[in-house]
Order: sequence, then C-alpha cells, then structure tokens
Amino acid sequence: MPHSPLFSSFWRQITTVTTKFNSKSSYHQTLSALRSCKSTEDLKKTHAQLIITGQIKDTLTATKMVESYAVSARNIDYAFWVFVGIDSPDSYSWTTMIRGFLEAKNPENALEFYGLMRHRGVESNKFTFLFVLKAYGLRSSYQGGRIVHGKLVKVGFCSDLFIRNALIHMYLKSGSIGDAYILFDETPNTNVVTWNTMIVGCFGCGDTDRARRLFDEMPERNIGSWNAIVRGYSMFGHVDIARSLFDLMPERDLVSWGSMISAYVQNGRAAEALELFKEMMLAGVSPDNIIITSILSACAQMGALEMGKWIHAYMKKNKLRNDIFLYTALVDMYAKCGCIGTAFEVFNSMPQKNLCSWNAMLSGLAIHGHGFAALELFKKMESAGVGPNDITFVAVLSACSHIGSVEEGWKKFNQMDKEFNITPKVEHYGCMVDILCRQGLISEAKELIRTMPMVPNVVIWGALLNACKVHGYTDIGEDVVGSIRKLVSEDGGCLVLLSNIFAAKNQWSEVEKMRTMMKEMGTEKKIPGYSSIELDNVIHEFFAEDRLHGKWSEISAVIERLNTHLEVEGYEVNPLFALYSIEY
Repeated sequence: MPHSPLFSSFWRQITTVTTKFNSKSSYHQTLSALRSCKSTEDLKKTHAQLIITGQIKDTLTATKMVESYAVSARNIDYAFWVFVGIDSPDSYSWTTMIRGFLEAKNPENALEFYGLMRHRGVESNKFTFLFVLKAYGLRSSYQGGRIVHGKLVKVGFCSDLFIRNALIHMYLKSGSIGDAYILFDETPNTNVVTWNTMIVGCFGCGDTDRARRLFDEMPERNIGSWNAIVRGYSMFGHVDIARSLFDLMPERDLVSWGSMISAYVQNGRAAEALELFKEMMLAGVSPDNIIITSILSACAQMGALEMGKWIHAYMKKNKLRNDIFLYTALVDMYAKCGCIGTAFEVFNSMPQKNLCSWNAMLSGLAIHGHGFAALELFKKMESAGVGPNDITFVAVLSACSHIGSVEEGWKKFNQMDKEFNITPKVEHYGCMVDILCRQGLISEAKELIRTMPMVPNVVIWGALLNACKVHGYTDIGEDVVGSIRKLVSEDGGCLVLLSNIFAAKNQWSEVEKMRTMMKEMGTEKKIPGYSSIELDNVIHEFFAEDRLHGKWSEISAVIERLNTHLEVEGYEVNPLFALYSIEY
C-alpha cells in the first residue's frame, strides 16, 4: 500500500535528520543537535529522530527536549506533551516545566505544577525554589511566598545567596518592603545583585527616597545599578533627576539609552528624546526595536515626519524584524503626521495585527477627518474577529463627529455597553457632547452632561462653550457657570471662553463677573498656545505673542500680507470668533 504524500513528506524530514544520528548517538551529540535547532520545526525533526532511536526514553534526554521546547522555542504545549511521556520525571524534569510556564508568563500553571510535584513526592532542589519564588512574586502572593520561605528554612537553603536574593525579590514584588529589608539586613555577604534587587523593589513599592539611599550606599555598582536608578526615577516622572544620573554613568548599554529616551517620550518631552537619540547614534550605538518604537512615538508627538521617514528607511536597511509593536508605532507615526496613505500601506503590509494596530489606524483616520473610512475600517476589524476596547470607541465616536452623524454616534455609543460590555468613560461622553454640539444641539448636549455618571471635565465644558460661541447661544445657565468655576484650577481657558461669549453679545455685566472670578481664583494661562513646523529635521516652535522669537519681524510681515490678501478676497471677520483680551 503506497504511503500518503503527507507521510512521505514527514519521512523525508526524518531521514534528513538521520544523517546526524544513529541508534548509538551519544547524549552529547543529542545536546549539540538540540542547540543547532533554530525553530519549532527543527525541534520536531530532532524529536522525531529521538523517538525512532529510542533515546527519548532516557529521562535526561527527554528533559532536554522539554527544555528546548519550553525555554528556547517558547512552545509550552509541545513541552508539556513530551513531559507527559516521561516514565519517571525527576526533579530536573519538573523544574524545567515550572521554568517553562514562567517563560510563557503563566505563573499560575507554574505553581500548579509545583503542587503536583510535591504531591508526587518529588524532592525540590534550589533551582525549583528559585522559579517558584519568582512565580509567587509575579502573582504578588505574599502568603504563598511566606510558606515557601518556611520550607527553605527547614531544608537549610536560606544561607544560599541566590535563594536569599529570590526571597527579597518575592517580598518586594508582593509589596512587603519590611520583610525584604529584614532579609537584606540579615544577609552577611550581599552582592551587587542583592543591592540592585532592593533598589528596583523600592521603586516598585513607591519608595524613591529609600531607593536613592541604597544606591548611594552601594559598596560597588554595575551598569545594572545605574540602569535601575535611571529607570526608577523615570517611572515616577522625575526625568531631570534621571537625566543627571544618566550623564554620570561611567558606561551605557542599550538599556541605559532606551530607558532615558523612553522617559522623555512618556513625559511628553519628545524633542529631547529625539536629541538624545541623535547623540546615541553619533556614539556608534545601534538602536534595538524597543528604542526605535520609542523614537517613532516621539516623532508622532512632534509631527516630525522627516525624522520618522528616516527611521522607516533605517528599519528597511537594517532589516529589523517585523515586530508587531514596532510596525504599529510606524502606523501611528505616519497617521498622526497626516500621511494616511502611507500609514495604510504599512498597516496592510503587517502580517499580524493586534488591537493596538487597529486602534492606531482608526485614530489616525478619525483625527484627520476621514470619518467614513474610519467607520468602514471598524467594520473590517469586527469581521476579522478583533474585539474593540475603550480606545477603539474614542476613535469611532470621533469619526462620527467628523461626518456629522448624530444617529451613528448614538448607535456606536449605545453599542459599547450592550454589545461589547464596555462602560463609557468621560472621554466617550466628551465625544458625544462634541457630536451634539457640532450639530447645534446645545440643549441635548447640556442634558447629556447633566445625566453623566461622572463629573464632567474641562474638555467637556470646553466643547459645550465652544459650541455656544459658534452658534451664538448665550443662555449658559448658572449651573454651568458654577460647575466651570469648580474646575478653574484645572484650566482657566473655560472662563476666558465664557467671557468672550458674553462680550460678543455685549453682556458686559457678565464679562465683569468672569473677570472678577478670574482674579479671585488667581487663574492665569501658564503655558501659551504654540504651533510647530519641521524644516530640515529641525522642529521650530512658535508661541502665541512670542515677540522674542528670532524671526518675529519676518513672521509679522507674513501675517500682515495674509491679512491684506484676505481683505482683498472679501473675507470679513466674524465677531463671534474674535477673542477679547482679558487682563486681570
């Protein structure tokens, strides 16, 4: 009976590997073959040969196969089935599976396997406890970790420095900084790993002062110590302190550069992130995918399209792997810089997309007014079986606002809770208020704000007031004025907007009330509005009324010419849109 094509293909794969093995292959040859495997498919071929030669019956060989699947290939399912086939798995076999579950970011299964291991009467070794402590730390399970600590005391492993470091890490991850400090103080021969663990843990528990004291008291530091302190301060928004420490570093690695660049990006200081990236490139350090992703986010924040294009070219030239997060950042950068066509090209070229990828493209379309295209893409997303989240609906509702469809807006808004079990947040209510206000439905917008389950923020009141100004609606109501007054500490712009609405209708008594309110509340516009433009890879920023700008005279001359040109074309200023100077 002839073999099927599938069987024949499988047999060819096996015989290809047979040249590397025979039935007398040694354990060391097996190890060498496993190390040479580059993928799960390679491992399957080697696995098949081990079955044919009978070597898989050897517990140590089978455990090495489990390790290759679980740790090297990150394929815990195949690892599990190999493990199940071992007649008498030993401590090393069980520990390897526990480690594999941790590699798969599944501490629950790791601890379940540890329980089964104990139930079968298999003795745990030091490595078992190291992984079990890590699993309890990932679950922030203080009680479970305490029980393991007790077992370690009984078996006499607590004197081992690796075990003590793992215990300290577990207590810190569980939020028990007191227990961690007791262990730290009782450890006679701490090493740099111990100190670094304490520093990272203190930052994780929010104790920045204690983390800094530990760093200053360290008998020796390595690059990990410096990275820990820089990353820790960055995490709490202390970017300038982080930068001062970064500048003091005796040496830097990719983690150092990446941490500092990421700190700038996450704290809205994109220009400094781009400058530091250029400094890194001049230092001859090649960025990895993580740093490139951060820089693309910085380009998106700044609208630095040319820099973003350079990064894209760098990715192609250096053949960076098609990482889903990296290419999502690329889509986001092009979309936010207004290159919707290019963003779509990158988006469509992605072999895999996650929810963030879809959200980036949807948001880009919505931001730039492509409402119909955004809604069409949302349909494709649903057809692809990708479930939306709250960010998705912010983009979708913004799209409804741009196409001016109140009906579609209400439909999507109601769809959130009924179909997707997503509770609308203040951002979604803000979008609905914007949809209603753009269509002049001021009363409906006010009613929606009144019935909101949360306190309206400045953005929502701003949308309402802006609509009132556009549609000449001055019946604001004392309740609205009172609510805005409560939010003055967040943003005084609403009071300025109110004042100008009243001024446009010559309601000077109301204007005076607004001015008095501003004086009483001490409201001031701390950060002036500004615009920016990228020219020759340099970002130029222009602040409102910035007479100190080096090109102020030329800028003023251009504005005057534009005004003259508008007058010639017959343009007349609508007084409703003219802001009155408010001095207080």
